[in-house]
Amino acid sequence: MSLNDYLSPVLPLNEQFECLSLQSIPLETHSVVTADKDDKRVPKHTIKTQHFFSLFHQEKVFFSLEVYVYVTLWDETDAERLVFVSKADTNGYCDTRISVKDITRVLLEFILSIDPNYYLQKVKPLTRPYKKMPNELINSASTPVKTLKILAKRLKQSGSTKIEETASSCFQQNFYLSFTCSREILTKICLFTRPASQYLFPDSSKNSKKHVLNGEELLKWWGSILDRLLIECFQTDTQAKLRIPGEDPARVRSYLRGMTYPLWKVGDIFTSKEKSLAVYTIPLFPDDPKARFIHQLAEEDRVLKISSSSFWIELQERQEFKLSVTVSVMGISGYSLAAPTLFLSNVDVIVPRSQKQFRAIKKYITGEEYDTEDGAIEAFLNIRDFLTLRMATNLQSLTGKREYQEKNSLGPTSNVNAMVITMLKPRKKAKARPKTHEI
Repeated sequence: MSLNDYLSPVLPLNEQFECLSLQSIPLETHSVVTADKDDKRVPKHTIKTQHFFSLFHQEKVFFSLEVYVYVTLWDETDAERLVFVSKADTNGYCDTRISVKDITRVLLEFILSIDPNYYLQKVKPLTRPYKKMPNELINSASTPVKTLKILAKRLKQSGSTKIEETASSCFQQNFYLSFTCSREILTKICLFTRPASQYLFPDSSKNSKKHVLNGEELLKWWGSILDRLLIECFQTDTQAKLRIPGEDPARVRSYLRGMTYPLWKVGDIFTSKEKSLAVYTIPLFPDDPKARFIHQLAEEDRVLKISSSSFWIELQERQEFKLSVTVSVMGISGYSLAAPTLFLSNVDVIVPRSQKQFRAIKKYITGEEYDTEDGAIEAFLNIRDFLTLRMATNLQSLTGKREYQEKNSLGPTSNVNAMVITMLKPRKKAKARPKTHEI
């Protein structure tokens, strides 16, 4: 299935949309969780890839979602995949009735359908061994004569008669890594929900049409998305956890009563033992309050003294949590009902040539001011022109197929106020069982 196959069924019938599906080059990075020197199970490689989605209607951007995918390789056969939902937001400038909840859910389903080997076929290494490379490098300081001599030397060494083939081969061999893993690997999804008036669309809270959820509404909104993913995409013994720092467990359980999936529990999927050190169990993600607190503990020379249970107690006392709003950590850890098989093509995704270009394209969305719809229009025009003129590609066109018969509970231009969101710890693989719950 293509991205179009996922999105079109949840967009309104016969309405025209455009979609930006942006992906960074997979990058080797540090381990998601700090490795304990005494732990015998240490990851060999961790590969991070960023996805950024935006939807446009009538030449205005109205929704964006940012997701990170981490593939951790323990050895040649043992691996796991972690999907960290970083931020999601709308700005209120969509002029037709939509379900942001369904759009978000199917985008996560799309990501879950991607074969993890797709991210491993061309990985930018954490460091590149320039000094050990057998060939000289061509850079901006190379003179024309030197450049020709280097190219001639490469042609002779490779035995190729084409400069393009030689340069490509040299580039692949020396600049990128490649790995493989089983498609049937442990999959985790993690979220950290905290209400905010805006995250991806600056000043969009000044738009009176933007629907902003409070902490409890946001928790239930994301909970319903994960609940449905559990029913439709995961095996029936998958872990599902909810933690509200500082909240009584009985109160947390009250949020779980409305869930369809029966195995929701209080807690988080990365804390296996409350007495274990937090630094060795808490994952570190971009723009993550938990990661910032871990860094603060390191600066205070307390990072090797704080247990996981103490970490959550102290976390709730931090300034960003003292706003009398409900925040939560949600997590899923289990195996998919069906092994992911999708390898993305240029129809489904745009992969810029560098991280710098990725950030520049994303900035056309996140760098505008959305106090009026002019910002939404400018973002569309800038993205469209950049892709056409600089990358010889276009936004993906979509035609909605959904007939709305019942009023959406969140209204026509619902906002998923964004959030930062987080992850957790593995367990043994369970045997596949038939799906027993339906929505």
